[in-house]
Amino acid sequence: MMRLLVSADLHLGSPIRSVALRNPNLGDRLKQASRDTLVEIVDLSISEQVDAFVLAGDIFDNGYPDLKSRAFLITQLVRASEAGVPTVLIRGNHDALLDHNAHGDLGPNIHLLHKGAPTVEIGDAAFHGLSFDTAHVSKSFLPDYPGPVPGKRNIGLMHTSLNGAPGHDPYAPCAEADLMAHGFDLWCLGHIHAPFERVDGPVLAVMPGIPQPRHFGERNGGTVTFVSLDKRAPEFERRAVGRLGFSECSLDLSACSDQQEVLRNLRDGLLTAQVPGHDVAVRLHVTSDRYSTELVTELASEVLETIDGVFLDKVRSAPPVSQAGTETDDLVRLMHEELAEEGFRQAALLQLEELRLAMPSEITDEVAEDSLDALLEEAIAEVSLTLHAGKSQ
Repeated sequence: MMRLLVSADLHLGSPIRSVALRNPNLGDRLKQASRDTLVEIVDLSISEQVDAFVLAGDIFDNGYPDLKSRAFLITQLVRASEAGVPTVLIRGNHDALLDHNAHGDLGPNIHLLHKGAPTVEIGDAAFHGLSFDTAHVSKSFLPDYPGPVPGKRNIGLMHTSLNGAPGHDPYAPCAEADLMAHGFDLWCLGHIHAPFERVDGPVLAVMPGIPQPRHFGERNGGTVTFVSLDKRAPEFERRAVGRLGFSECSLDLSACSDQQEVLRNLRDGLLTAQVPGHDVAVRLHVTSDRYSTELVTELASEVLETIDGVFLDKVRSAPPVSQAGTETDDLVRLMHEELAEEGFRQAALLQLEELRLAMPSEITDEVAEDSLDALLEEAIAEVSLTLHAGKSQ
């Protein structure tokens, strides 16, 4: 039997800009968490005595990592190699331009697969993979993959959006049915940050997900996958990893009579987010007719100074629906009617696209097209909250 640890999308060196702009402390913690998580994964590969450690692309966040990040990766992979665990890896779309050999050989038992060397044999398995050579590939890689090696277990590494996924651009798109019919026993995939598996008879495809989520939209990540190959169909087991997770917390502050009561409620709510031995970034949803998002953010930040392991990701505040007055009801109704107008939506989408073009690529997820409705609802909630606050004074 052969046992593998499959991971992808480490994104070492990611600037974490969208989170860091809101909370620099959380940004710093996330940068360190990605490194700590790789150490944890290598520890797992050694303690579980796997036959190979597979990295299916986007190991770095870009094609020009600093020397410190590269040295960190090599140190960890050499540590695995010295413990008898070889590594097989490919480049993804983020690190497509990276020359892994620019500063010398990667080291013994560390195998980078690319079009010049697409196959390596380890024991009775043949690993096949192609790396990105440009930042965007619009056609399938599959026709360029080698065929299966007779008498070997054949394992493919591919960085792909497959048939497409919400929130992901189409990178090296590949029909799932074609992938499963190629003749390999196992496909180790990268690019989509939420984990999933596909089984077609004796063939298994694994998307392990991002091992250390970088923002709230990646909260379904935080895993790697163990795969066992024997004469029967491959078996898999997801394993939770990662040093920092994202969660939601909802608090109703509408009955709070003063700031002290707000602080007590915030502390009680945020304490419930604590996870022993694990950091958590909280997205806080607040119901209040008096306290603005800005004020709640300031108060929550103060409370978290005394709570270990919990960080504030973002606050969203909205007034209680039942307390809306006639005037504010009418205004909110008119704003919602305006949202439904096609001309308004088209204009809003154009403005959103202008923002995306002006923003650094690392934070464009904050204004993705599929986030328009949420952004507009958040804006209406802020207007409604301001009107309620004025009425209550």
